[in-house]
Amino acid sequence: MRDILILNCKEIVCLKVLLFVITEMCEAFKTRGYNVKVIDSIKDITNNSVVFMGSTIMHSDPASLLNQVAPDAIYIGWYWGNINTSQLKYFIYTYENMFNPDDRVKLLKTKIANCPLLLRASDNPDLIGTYERNVLRDYCYMGWNYCPNLIPSEPYKGLYHGVSNHDLFLGYSQRREIYLSSIFALGFQGNDNIVTKHVGQRMYEGMAYGCIVLSNSPAACEQTNNIVVYIDSKGDLENKMKYFKENPDMIKKKQEEGYKFIKEFGTNHYAIDKFIECINKSYGISI
Repeated sequence: MRDILILNCKEIVCLKVLLFVITEMCEAFKTRGYNVKVIDSIKDITNNSVVFMGSTIMHSDPASLLNQVAPDAIYIGWYWGNINTSQLKYFIYTYENMFNPDDRVKLLKTKIANCPLLLRASDNPDLIGTYERNVLRDYCYMGWNYCPNLIPSEPYKGLYHGVSNHDLFLGYSQRREIYLSSIFALGFQGNDNIVTKHVGQRMYEGMAYGCIVLSNSPAACEQTNNIVVYIDSKGDLENKMKYFKENPDMIKKKQEEGYKFIKEFGTNHYAIDKFIECINKSYGISI
């Protein structure tokens, strides 16, 4: 079993938001018994490791640097499309899971060893649907400050924690408790993600904890078998909230559909399986 390392050093920087994402994803490795560490020095890399890396490169030849320290490590680079990795024996290109990819992702998908980094709920599939729900509010939103114009008006009450500073992101356990105490999760996305059909983590988190997820992204509905509910305006959002509140049987139906989907496709266990399969398929290595 290989160690799972998350590299954030002076030569290869992992920006804060990506560090959050990768660290949460790697909780699934921990659950399976892997040793997971965030390291701040290339010297801490060993040949018996899988190394996740960001794309802020502060060295003229990072692949050479890595190869000198641990030539048999498996490296996974976020958007390393324009970086020469030929010196590295085992390298996986990773990127956002765009169904309508931009030019960067199109390039990365041409690489022999490539795998999307899926944004999913950071939980054990066996626990999905088992958490106690205690509803305190109609809706919640947590993440970047997308779509403040769509925040529901009275009589609906809820939490909109939209931020423009990554330091203000809420931790996972706090987000989970907020979802568990909300009827609806607002799955707002920005225009870029809507165009590229890249679906955010909040969709999966909301479904994982029993929320009805309402989103302005058609792709979020398409990629969740229409368990996520599409909204195209504030009025539409409020009307659909009203409908579900007046039809609790439909809330229950959506919850059960959501739990089933998340157990199979919506946790970070599913996300890390994609990397495990890619490594095995590309290099014949079982990690």
